[in-house]
Amino acid sequence: MIVQIYPLAAFVFVVALAVGAVVFKYTTASRGGPPARGDLVGAIGAATGVGTLLWVFLTFSPTPPPASLPETPVISSTADPTVR
Repeated sequence: MIVQIYPLAAFVFVVALAVGAVVFKYTTASRGGPPARGDLVGAIGAATGVGTLLWVFLTFSPTPPPASLPETPVISSTADPTVR
């Protein structure tokens, strides 16, 4: 089975992972006990936010509203056929 990964999706994924790794490396988790490196929740949130924003900004393309089609006259089938 071949799975295609589009280049834009791969780019967004790699950038989000890189941002998550940087946030994890340079944050301080201070949830009781001695301070330690690595705020995992903050890193996941930052990676998700960056990935979402990149995807929205890189794939958004406004489309013009569809042109209005000319309306055809409605012919009623219940009208008296003798009256025209």
